[in-house]
Amino acid sequence: MLKHFIVTISLFMAASVLSDAFVNIYLWRLKADYFPITMYMLACYATVPVVFYLCGYIGMKIDRTAIYILGIFCYVAFYFMVLIFREHITEHVLLWGFIKGLAMGFYWFGYHILTFDFTTTHDRDSFYANTSIISGAASLAGPMIAGFIITAFPSFPGYYIIFACSAVLFITSAAMSYSMKSTPIKKPYKIEDLVFSNDIKWRNTMIAYFFLSGRDAISLFLISILVFKSTGNEFTLGKYSMMVAFSTISTAYILGKFSRPSTRDGFVLAGAVLSFLMSFLLIYRINIYTLLAYGIIGALADYLVRIPISAHALDVISLDANANERKMEYIVARDVPVAIGRITMLCVFITFLRYMPVAGIKAIILLISLFPFGVYFFMRNKKRIK
Repeated sequence: MLKHFIVTISLFMAASVLSDAFVNIYLWRLKADYFPITMYMLACYATVPVVFYLCGYIGMKIDRTAIYILGIFCYVAFYFMVLIFREHITEHVLLWGFIKGLAMGFYWFGYHILTFDFTTTHDRDSFYANTSIISGAASLAGPMIAGFIITAFPSFPGYYIIFACSAVLFITSAAMSYSMKSTPIKKPYKIEDLVFSNDIKWRNTMIAYFFLSGRDAISLFLISILVFKSTGNEFTLGKYSMMVAFSTISTAYILGKFSRPSTRDGFVLAGAVLSFLMSFLLIYRINIYTLLAYGIIGALADYLVRIPISAHALDVISLDANANERKMEYIVARDVPVAIGRITMLCVFITFLRYMPVAGIKAIILLISLFPFGVYFFMRNKKRIK
């Protein structure tokens, strides 16, 4: 079952890397302004926690694989929407963000629950490493192919071609998922005691996710836009993504071999230090060369943090004697600090740009470079998980 799950993830990632980096570039091409992009992302990130909460309730009554599949079909709807509205999508960024939020909420809830079901403490590091390698492998070719297609066609038809291709890959992933099954859990649904938990391990894990998600909310779109602004060419962005993917694959492979509960803290600290040091490249100067160095080494730093904290969080959940019954409630509770981190940092980003239009970008880069230290601090105080 785990291998089948990884196949569906592979198809999903292939669809994602083909288009994800170019969604924000598409909005930027239509209107060279950070505000519409930020509004689209705020609508998305505000929707996700609501969907997660509903998923926890729905998952008590139906096969949780159905939630996973529904999320994939919402991604299909997301890309069909841009094919329908085309250049007028900027008039509907809130609705578009809402659809993306539905997709993220349903898919990632299902993904996290199925990951918990199909893995154990002993193979979670390798699972996250393997899926990261798959994502990196897809990123070697996907963005460059997409960038080539976009630049090969005048105006916007190239964007519509890659968005349509992504929709087809998502449909294929959904079709492959139907054979996976999970059993509904019959119990009352409650998350308040997990959101406001007295368990220091779980509370610290949630705080760590606040810092991780706060960084992601900005870095996931800002760097790609800065690369596009520096070059003005989507194909160059695709080549940039390909080079960054090599770093992702290498880091994930190393972590798959050596990351264990006893070594996670050290990897996270190394990632935090690298992230902080690399931010000074962009503070010094933003051009394609500093962005390339930041992207390659930044990917290394990111996965040194991301893979250990992801595996660690599921291990903390596993410590609960009732983990199998309450796993969905844990995942929903964990998304609360994730949502707070994303929304808070997007609001900070807009504020920085409003009052510091020139220095705001560099200030926000420096700020988010400190966030991995927050992840490390709230991991390192925990008792080792054997």
